[in-house]
Amino acid sequence: MLKHGINTYKDETGIVAVQAAAVGIPFYIGAWPCHLGKGFAGKPQLANDFSEARELGGYSADWRNEDGTPRWSLCQAMYAHFTLMGVSPAIFYNLYNPEKHKKAVSADSFTLTDHVATLPLDTIINGNLTVKTSDGENLLAKGTDYDVYYTDDGLCVELLEESEHFSDEALTIGYDIADLSQIKASDVEMAVEEVEKCRSVVGIVPDLLCAPGWSSNPTIAAVMAAKAPSINGLFRGKAVVDIDTKTVDDYSKVLEWKNENGYTSEDMVVCWPMVRSGDYIFDMSVIVCALIARVDSGNGDCPYESPSNKELSLTGALTATGAEIALSLPQADIISVTDGVVTVINNGGWVLWGNYLGCYPKTSDVAKMFICTSRTQDWLCNTFVNTYWQYIDKPLTPALRDAIIASYNFWLAGLTAEGKLYGGQIEYFEELNPVTSLMAGVFRLDTRAASPVPAQQIDMHIRYDVDMLTAAMSS
Repeated sequence: MLKHGINTYKDETGIVAVQAAAVGIPFYIGAWPCHLGKGFAGKPQLANDFSEARELGGYSADWRNEDGTPRWSLCQAMYAHFTLMGVSPAIFYNLYNPEKHKKAVSADSFTLTDHVATLPLDTIINGNLTVKTSDGENLLAKGTDYDVYYTDDGLCVELLEESEHFSDEALTIGYDIADLSQIKASDVEMAVEEVEKCRSVVGIVPDLLCAPGWSSNPTIAAVMAAKAPSINGLFRGKAVVDIDTKTVDDYSKVLEWKNENGYTSEDMVVCWPMVRSGDYIFDMSVIVCALIARVDSGNGDCPYESPSNKELSLTGALTATGAEIALSLPQADIISVTDGVVTVINNGGWVLWGNYLGCYPKTSDVAKMFICTSRTQDWLCNTFVNTYWQYIDKPLTPALRDAIIASYNFWLAGLTAEGKLYGGQIEYFEELNPVTSLMAGVFRLDTRAASPVPAQQIDMHIRYDVDMLTAAMSS
């Protein structure tokens, strides 16, 4: 219909704002005592601090069994990430299901202290918790005779003052306890695939895969490395894995074990040994993930800087058997440079040491061998997907093509001005876009980008200047 007069309209600018992909976000796989919290199994869970993670998954300091196998390994990850390193967020995938991974404990006598019997922290509150008088004859009723609750010391069964048994000095209690021996390596392998759910469940695609206590299993590490470059079939990340410190108890054994067990992927950050902070012992993979997150965050959520030579709040390095590891600088260089493995060194303070991914030294491609350059390439790709997915299935026109090119080049120029790239440019080449592809709705853009490499060696030469001596003595 004709509108007599002057009319104004708002048109699209043709340049879309670039939405940088999330970076430095770990996907931790393991178990936490969710019977102490309100979390669940079989679904990614996002936490932004330690209290939130504890509310979801509970907490136990029993990160490992006596034989060193993983126990409540997600508690290790949440402590390292939120408390030790002070970064957030993180995504957790809990394998432990209290309805499934349990075993019955025969009824036993418990002496009461202040009308309270204390059971192990791994005790599960369910229908199999039976509380009887000390002779085992009379069954007590929850809510009438007693109440149950968790403390840091365990599950408390407290007699209620209104109960006729309030003055009893002992109770006979049977219960179910968590049985993590039922969680197998195959469960961890299947859980790696669950990273696919993160985008839809928590709205974030993680770029670091970590399974503390499990990733020293070569099969699990291989599954992690295979998944890392193709999350949701679109996004790229890295698997952060550990070398088995039970077998590799000396730096001289690192390279042989790494090669024999296939820890040689360009999508792996390989770590050795374990580390200590006070009384806490960590698989180094969780420390590396948290440190990467901290470095990325300090750089405006850009992964262009290496985590190597960054300070860590550690007090030692060790193997799974408890043997202390004290590396000299030349020994650390053998691990980090010759072997392509990330380690730690105390050089006036503990720092991470190593710039290379698992593919080094077999690969010398600068875009693949350095942690920082490869992660930056991943991030550039992830950001492109994140930003321009909205253009999929719109009409293929020069305007659409040019809008993508203009906005992405503008973003790359900004990164270059900030020193996060040496340079970057995206282009459309007609010769790479045949009419047959265009008719099928397919077109190609080519990007050239270079991010900073780590300054691994700085040389300074000095010589004695005799002329300076002569000048000084003749004055």
